[in-house]
Amino acid sequence: MSDFTTLKSQFNSGTDAAPTWNDMLFGTANYEFRLCGAGAGAGNIASASWPTYQRPASVGVIPEMWGYVGSDNSDGLKLATYDGTSAHYMQWRINWDNTGTFASAPILSAWKDSTLPAASPGTQPGTGDGSAFINGQSSDTSSTSYIKANAYGYGVDTGGTQQTPSANAGGTLAATSGTAGAASPATGAWLSTWQSLQAATQYIQDGVVPKATTAGFWYITLAIYTGPNMTGGTLVPVLGFQYTWV
Repeated sequence: MSDFTTLKSQFNSGTDAAPTWNDMLFGTANYEFRLCGAGAGAGNIASASWPTYQRPASVGVIPEMWGYVGSDNSDGLKLATYDGTSAHYMQWRINWDNTGTFASAPILSAWKDSTLPAASPGTQPGTGDGSAFINGQSSDTSSTSYIKANAYGYGVDTGGTQQTPSANAGGTLAATSGTAGAASPATGAWLSTWQSLQAATQYIQDGVVPKATTAGFWYITLAIYTGPNMTGGTLVPVLGFQYTWV
């Protein structure tokens, strides 16, 4: 059988009740999420001029996120449903078509960079890079990642039914949230505790293998923290969706 013809991520620039989905293509230049202070972002700022975020005196969520979708300085769209809380349900999703067959349950995680190296939990780099987010830090995050996520249900269950949220992600969310290995949502439900995205150390795994040759969406929410013990710099971690196909 063939791999999927179309498999991509999408982010919402609308509201929970009336989402507007925009392609955030995997492994494609100038498709990226950018974080900043509240009210500091805009849709026409070159990456080299993106506003810096001052390292805080205490651990907290970076409050604003923008998606840039193909141009370095003119295609930015704000994720209005991102605020680092559990009070939203339409933010980011994985979108696949009906041409492929999953061979195993797919996973969601985050890595230092596109080479997808292993994490070193609790260890901050000497010079800031994506591992500053992924590794976390002992006192800031209990060595979990600064990147937290929640996912809804199975996306598509084994019978081919799409599972789409209609209520907020809820659940326990803190800088220290996360558990070793895989966290898997139950059918038609959010995780009760948000998971740390830390390479192959801590990740979200679908609770089933979605039905073959059936198009679907898997819905995810994000909360991204920083803290006084994170190494600063230009930090560009990678969000990833891993799967095997028949």
